[in-house]
Amino acid sequence: MALDILEAEGSRHLHLVKVTVNERPVKLLGPNETGEQIKVAAIEQDVEIGKHYLLDLVLDDGTYRRIEDDERVELHDHMVFVARKPEHIVVITVNEQPVSLKGHSATGTEIKAAAIAQGVAIQPNFVLQEELPNGTSRIVGDNDVVHLREHLRFTAIAPDDNS
Repeated sequence: MALDILEAEGSRHLHLVKVTVNERPVKLLGPNETGEQIKVAAIEQDVEIGKHYLLDLVLDDGTYRRIEDDERVELHDHMVFVARKPEHIVVITVNEQPVSLKGHSATGTEIKAAAIAQGVAIQPNFVLQEELPNGTSRIVGDNDVVHLREHLRFTAIAPDDNS
């Protein structure tokens, strides 16, 4: 189908460009396409990614540049793209302050470390409690795993605080 379009619209200076997406060859119609068009073409050519994946262009120095879905890319042969699932980021609250965490679960230690790194005034030895919807709380030990979801609320208190 893409080659039919190429022949039918030859007067518009379209040309076939060969790139790689996740180490798989993909043929695109140049001279440019959007990030979304690159992902759709890759999917149609059996690269196992989804349209919701993030697309990065691998630069000559080995670094990556994010290509947004609506961004047009000037194409040339041998360009290398990497498509990956977006990271799952959840915002929770620790001591009334928002804390962003990556992933679907975290230990008590990881929650406290993220809170500290994001400016919450607590220490690693503080006791972490999850505030439950029924008004009670449960202690989350350092090695206890919490399944992350938006709007979880925690308090972290000094171990010698008897309040």
